[in-house]
Amino acid sequence: MSHLTQLKTFVEVYRCKNITKAAANLGMSQPAVTAHIQTMEAVVGKALFERQARGVKPTPTAHDLALQVSGHIDILEQKITSIRARSNAVFGTLNIAGPAEYLSFVSGPQIANLLQAGNINVVLHIGNKINIFDALINDTADIAIAASTPDPTTFDYLVLDKEQLWLVMNRLEGREIQDNDITADLLSSYNVVTYDQDLPLVRQYFDRVFNASCNSNVIAICPDIRAIANIIRSGIGYSVLPDYLCRDLIKAGELIQLGPIGPENNIYLVWKKGALKHPRIAFAKDVISAFANINYLSN
Repeated sequence: MSHLTQLKTFVEVYRCKNITKAAANLGMSQPAVTAHIQTMEAVVGKALFERQARGVKPTPTAHDLALQVSGHIDILEQKITSIRARSNAVFGTLNIAGPAEYLSFVSGPQIANLLQAGNINVVLHIGNKINIFDALINDTADIAIAASTPDPTTFDYLVLDKEQLWLVMNRLEGREIQDNDITADLLSSYNVVTYDQDLPLVRQYFDRVFNASCNSNVIAICPDIRAIANIIRSGIGYSVLPDYLCRDLIKAGELIQLGPIGPENNIYLVWKKGALKHPRIAFAKDVISAFANINYLSN
């Protein structure tokens, strides 16, 4: 889940050291600002401010968080201001291709701000990496989000975000072994649910973390990664998933995270070479990239 709005509120309160003043600057109610701060305190697990007779005093945790995120928030604000200044010249339909899981769990603020910033409407095209790049080549899509490295001879691209791979198991079996030393041999006794027969994410995790192959029984193959988490939390086996798909389920105790954090993958914003000569595509690239690292900053 992205906490971009709450982070913006936090930065304003941190700078004002006063909730009432921050609320006025943001055009929000005081209770809404307080709720945003409470959300961020729940995310970081520590208090961010101490209430005083006049205003609030940042805690050491608040100082640390502000140091990490305030510059990013300022850059976003500057980019959005620049984009809105030229948004009236952009109109029409924008076709965006991307993986269902990232679009579903992370891209909401990116798409919402694209719709709010210009006179355009959006059509989303869901697909795997082959479908996504084919959509760009065939001009079905104007711009795309992809979790696989694009071919630099055909596409231009930038790194939009990052995802971490987490090993997760159903809570019944996961609780039995979560205190053990998690190894490839131990996991071979349990069923695995995977994206396809080649075990793409599972194999990547096992190679990097265990330096070994996965020898678990493949009990289910599901080409929609979003559904894999639901299958596992219903009591079936384990898998390796992007962090944004399982972060909230782990916090709720519905999935058990095992072993170390896995490798980190880039998420790319991709367009066909020469496509930025079209104002609508150049506009989309600027708006979406202004909201880069939404998932990365949530960790």
